[in-house]
Amino acid sequence: MKTYGVECEWDNTGWWVVTIPEVTGAVTQCKRLDKVPDDVGEVLELLTGKKPGTYELDIRTIVPGKAGELAAKALELRAEVERLTSSASKTTSTAVVKLSKSGFSLRDIGQLVGISHQRVDQILKADKSHPTGSRSTRARVKVS
Repeated sequence: MKTYGVECEWDNTGWWVVTIPEVTGAVTQCKRLDKVPDDVGEVLELLTGKKPGTYELDIRTIVPGKAGELAAKALELRAEVERLTSSASKTTSTAVVKLSKSGFSLRDIGQLVGISHQRVDQILKADKSHPTGSRSTRARVKVS
C-alpha cells in the first residue's frame, strides 16, 4: 500500500496549511488536525484518482517556536510512558506468578510489586499456567 507524506504547518492565522510534497499542486487548508485525513483524501482523489483506503497517510505537524518544541517533547514523553507502562505490566504479571509459585501470600506479593492483593489475585486467575488460572470465578449458590 502506498504511503503519502503529509505536512501540516501552522500559519498563525488559525489555519493549518497542508501539503503532500510528492503530489504536485496538492495543497489544502484545515482548521483542525482531525480534519486533515478527510481533506487530504479529497485532494488525492482529485489529483491522482486514488480512493481513500487505497493508501496510508504519514502526517507530520510543523509548529514553529517553543510551543512546537514542547508539543513534540510531550508527545515523545507520552510514548515513552506507554512503553514503560506496558513493560511494567508484563514484568509485574511475571513476578506475581513466580512469587506465588514460590509460596508468597497474595498480600506479600502485592507489597513486593506495589499493587493490591486483589490485583494479585486477578493476575493469578488470568494466568493459565497458574493453578488458580483454571478456576471459575463464578460463585455457586445453593437455593433451597
